[in-house]
Amino acid sequence: MKPATYFRQAVFAISMALLVGCAGKPVEAPLPELSELPERDTHMQRLTFIHKDQRHEMVGVLRHDENALRLALLSPQGQRLLTLVHDPSGSRFLDDAAFDPPFSAEWLASRISWSLWPRTSLAQAFGPSDWSLTDTEEGHTIRYGKRVIARISGDDECRMIEDLEADYRLYIAPIDDLQQKAAACPAK
Repeated sequence: MKPATYFRQAVFAISMALLVGCAGKPVEAPLPELSELPERDTHMQRLTFIHKDQRHEMVGVLRHDENALRLALLSPQGQRLLTLVHDPSGSRFLDDAAFDPPFSAEWLASRISWSLWPRTSLAQAFGPSDWSLTDTEEGHTIRYGKRVIARISGDDECRMIEDLEADYRLYIAPIDDLQQKAAACPAK
């Protein structure tokens, strides 16, 4: 086989593999309008990200109004690592990030929205798209078509977002005092 023919076949095979891999991936989930999120003062949360064998604890400072949602991710020592902004222009990380996260701004904004917005707002945002929301005893399940993408469970003291598609678990717990970490929110 000539090298040029082999090269063309290899490029074709790689291209087809990439296309097949991307075909099954869901598009970004539609998010509810910011005006539908009940207003709340700025508050701090303990965020525990678990991915495979890695566990990362951070402090999240969340602020939102009818125009924008901002989530600053801080190290446990208080160093700003990353800031997520979601507004009518979309979701993005500010340029001052201390690291490149292994997820997109859209991914983080959607997962946070699934835990913040009322169920009716989420269902309305999903509307006629392939995204859907189903209530369960523990919370709710997010689907894209027939595939389960994520499960959201817990309460205000400990909320868990289990992203089955990306193999992430995110635990969210309040921090009432700067000197004290959130009480029991099991990150198993």
